[in-house]
Amino acid sequence: MMGRVRWFTIVGPLGLALAACGGDTTAPPPNPPTITLSVNQVAFAAPQGGAASPPQTVAVGNGGGGLLSDLTVGPITYGSASGWLTANLDKTIAPTTLTLTANPGGLASGSYTATVPVASASAGNTPQTITVALLVLSGNETTTISVAGGSTVFLDSPNLGTQLTVQGGNQFLIAVVNTAATASGTEDFRLAGALIVEGAAATQPAAARPATRYVPPESPRIPTFAASQSVVLQRPLLERLAQNHLTALERNRELYARRGNPRDARARISALSGRRAPVAAAVSTTIGVVNKVYVSKGLGGDCTDVDSIGARTVAVGQHIIVLADTNRTTWPQADRPDSSFYQTFADEYDQITWPHLMANIGDPLAFDPNLSGVGKVTLTITPLLNSIGGGLLAFVNGCDFFPFASTGPDADFSNFTEMFYSMVPSSSTFSVVNWEKQLRATAAHETKHIVSFADRILNNSPAFEEIWLEEGLAQVSSEIWMRHFNQATWKGNADFRQTVGCELHLGPSAPCNSQNDKPLDLVISHLPFLFEYLQKESDTHNEGLGQDLASDYGAGWSFARWTIDQYATDEGTFIKGLINEPSLIGVANLSSHSGQPGSLLLTFWNMATGIYNIPSYTPADPRITTPSFNFPEIFNVGQTQLTCGGTPCGLFTQSGEPVFPVQPIAISGAFNQSVQGLRGTSAAFFLLSAASSGKQALQLQSGGGGTLSPSSSLRVGIIRVH
Repeated sequence: MMGRVRWFTIVGPLGLALAACGGDTTAPPPNPPTITLSVNQVAFAAPQGGAASPPQTVAVGNGGGGLLSDLTVGPITYGSASGWLTANLDKTIAPTTLTLTANPGGLASGSYTATVPVASASAGNTPQTITVALLVLSGNETTTISVAGGSTVFLDSPNLGTQLTVQGGNQFLIAVVNTAATASGTEDFRLAGALIVEGAAATQPAAARPATRYVPPESPRIPTFAASQSVVLQRPLLERLAQNHLTALERNRELYARRGNPRDARARISALSGRRAPVAAAVSTTIGVVNKVYVSKGLGGDCTDVDSIGARTVAVGQHIIVLADTNRTTWPQADRPDSSFYQTFADEYDQITWPHLMANIGDPLAFDPNLSGVGKVTLTITPLLNSIGGGLLAFVNGCDFFPFASTGPDADFSNFTEMFYSMVPSSSTFSVVNWEKQLRATAAHETKHIVSFADRILNNSPAFEEIWLEEGLAQVSSEIWMRHFNQATWKGNADFRQTVGCELHLGPSAPCNSQNDKPLDLVISHLPFLFEYLQKESDTHNEGLGQDLASDYGAGWSFARWTIDQYATDEGTFIKGLINEPSLIGVANLSSHSGQPGSLLLTFWNMATGIYNIPSYTPADPRITTPSFNFPEIFNVGQTQLTCGGTPCGLFTQSGEPVFPVQPIAISGAFNQSVQGLRGTSAAFFLLSAASSGKQALQLQSGGGGTLSPSSSLRVGIIRVH
């Protein structure tokens, strides 16, 4: 039987105590001392060959019982180079202070690590370690951007190494741009950073982690504009049509590279006494005549891989002939426009499209004396295009610029005239009404391709323009043409109401298109494909000009438009110079006519398109904007203020998320963020937030953490955004 425990109070020389009689009299053991550290990671930064960075201190305490004594530090272990770190305790009994000093000495630029153990024989958790990172900058440069909207670029070398002056609450958008002229040139890199605060105790840097995207404050959903149906639902169709169009352009480039200049082909055929005259007479200008027209069967093949159709002359203008396929099985009456549309279209082409082309693009008939000499552009509308690759909206066939030859090495079933082709309305593509609307703008787009062919042939150019710029300038053509119907002007900072609101019928809040009779252009091509390009560039770093993707419709247009806005004195003259360029293509073409290095153009254009929020600042440098368009406002309104059939929707994504296409990687304090495979012409975006005042060290490194090669195409731009 367990005895009862009786407690007695004993008063003696040592004071009060409690004693127990009976039971267990063993006292619990005291808690052992434990080592505590105020931080377990410390980051330093210093310029290569410079003085030691300011020391940082770590508080060492006792998190247990008893006395924590006999504290020691070291030995230090290094990840690579050694000897650059010193660590000293101010005393060996806790609480105490550990002082760390990093001296770059003769270290090469790059990132270095070390581990510092703090130990005590009396501690129950000995040793405790501190990981120290040292960022050795390639230069001793200090960068100050004093106001929001200010910016700077580093174009002389890829090896960015600078100390950016920051204050708590500052934010900076950093664009790391691969300025290689084509998307095929990829590079890996790391962006490393450390915050230098004079005389401050060490603070815990952010732990290494996967890239975290900046998420802007939620934009209010204000149902201001009412669309009858979602434009996004047509995106798969538009993607397919755009991709097939780019493939057709690439076929034309390859055709020119393989067969050479059409005038040379004509000479070869004459020398061989080959047949040169087309099977049918030139396109008739008499209404009602059925013309024999050759139409390419597919996106590939040569110039003899064609179908022959009957196409009736349905409208004639001063500068255009319109032909309509006569096959009522593949193009039934229910899917045909009212016959009056054709002449209305031809009249508009004469009165608006032709003057626009001559003023801003060039002469579509410059090569006409070498062709059939009809003296007019021809549009052929045929359902054959609906079945090519799942649909081809419109295209120009390069074969038509070569002479007709039924046999021989230069065999070509050519229509031998300036012709562009259009698909027809159908239940799987466009309604008749929407087909009419897009065709009006498409004419300005496709005729630009005719101008390009004629100019390159007459200039005996060694190659046709790169696809992204050929397409980008065709997009510029239709964009300028649309000014006759919307409220945009050159460098007028056009917003949602002035652009989208003039194409979609959006109710009383957008009176520009109150009659629902305006053409469709920016809203089905330029803007959604730009949003798509920027979103994919930000998310995957796998975008870039020259991949011949549908998004090039938006990005190529954006780059061309930005360059024109920044460097053209006269818009039309500048564009004509780009199109009529005899030898240069792509970035080199833009560089030559703007008088600016390609690396500068690509860096500033990417900074201008880093659209992650509505800017709350006025840009000090207009080169970080696209003056003709207020893209942040267009994206914001299109994603947050639209309803489709009464349901909230987005113009660029069905859900309206993300509101802005660019979601930069969030960085602060000490960081080391890696990006792999950044494609030429594109950028990776980072949003740097300063938690306190000091110097934010920034270093651009190779993918392995070392010094970038001098031949690297990487360049950096920084905008203070807050």
